[in-house]
Amino acid sequence: MRDFSDEQRLLVCIARRSLLSAEQVELREISQRQINWENVCDVANTHGLVPLLNKHLAQHACDLVPAHIQLRLKQQSLANAQTALNLVGKLSQVCQLFKQNEIPVAVFKGAVLAEMAYGDLALRQAGDIDLLIPIKDFARAKTLLTSRGYQMFPELNSSQQNSHLANHCEIQFQRDEQSVVLDLHWSLAPRTVACRVAAADVLDRLQSVEVSGVSVPTFSDEDLVIYLAMHGAKHLWPELECIASLAEIIRSRQSINWETLIERAETSRTKRMVALALHLIDLFYEQPPPLNVVTVLDQDGKMKNFASEIRDNIFMARSVKPDSTESNLYNFKISDYKIDAVSSLLRATFLPTLSDWQAYSLPSSLHPLYFGLRPLRLSKTYSTLLWRKLRHKPMA
Repeated sequence: MRDFSDEQRLLVCIARRSLLSAEQVELREISQRQINWENVCDVANTHGLVPLLNKHLAQHACDLVPAHIQLRLKQQSLANAQTALNLVGKLSQVCQLFKQNEIPVAVFKGAVLAEMAYGDLALRQAGDIDLLIPIKDFARAKTLLTSRGYQMFPELNSSQQNSHLANHCEIQFQRDEQSVVLDLHWSLAPRTVACRVAAADVLDRLQSVEVSGVSVPTFSDEDLVIYLAMHGAKHLWPELECIASLAEIIRSRQSINWETLIERAETSRTKRMVALALHLIDLFYEQPPPLNVVTVLDQDGKMKNFASEIRDNIFMARSVKPDSTESNLYNFKISDYKIDAVSSLLRATFLPTLSDWQAYSLPSSLHPLYFGLRPLRLSKTYSTLLWRKLRHKPMA
């Protein structure tokens, strides 16, 4: 395995809810070296770890950290906590609005994940509000959100909206000059991702979690593990915090029924994604899942090797587009069935996305043209990238 630098080792050390004695010693030992603290802060921000970094350094190594770094982390963490509290207030209002209008809703990611994983909504970098509703209630939900000052972004005509609902999984609603962004989901993944978890089934298996004194409905433990594994896989595991929060969920949620989880992973065709996630957790945190679980999910052992590759490259700057060649090759590795990877590739090539509708404004009567414009746009984009690479390629 590739060795991490001292700065990277420090971030792996603090990427958890609490530190055991050995980890506290390791943190202090690393902090006494010639650390580039500015780089640590920058990379921590990229990987969603600033609140955890601030907490553990303040508790276990404050005498070893430059004062200006401590101040920077404290200020960023305080701002994050204020943002998280503001989002919880807006979240509570929207959940109450949907409840009053009999729209089933589940809250996930964001503050509820922070509470479940770390026991504190301020220990995860605040982002958006994520809600899952039945697709049949989208029109009513849109009307209700609009009445409360939210605006769908981007605005779509009827044909675009119908296509987006059929093929994708979410759209943003913005409020207060974009300071509050609500991602409204009607599915857990777009059709370009091989994940067959039915939103209706997830909404039938909800549990309640208290967040800052507010009880909110969220996914069952088994559905949450599968979703986080799929979500991390979909984005090529770009942040260490994605692994950390899933590791803490599995460590702390003693109610996980592994037989049920395996059954749902098989049904949803996410066995390899879940296996990959469990291998990553074991590599970073020496936290193996219960006996035989990975054996069932990763029968050929390929996800264990792939997890090692991801672990070695977790801190490398990457810019991989979801429909790029690298992403498509990646999908072949993590798909339970190769036909799913082929289907994902074809859908990514031809199904229009929000960026296509923003690039070309066509009336509803000409909507079918988007299915032809999509591959043309991709061809132009990637041929331009290839040409740039060839121009800058050094001569042999």
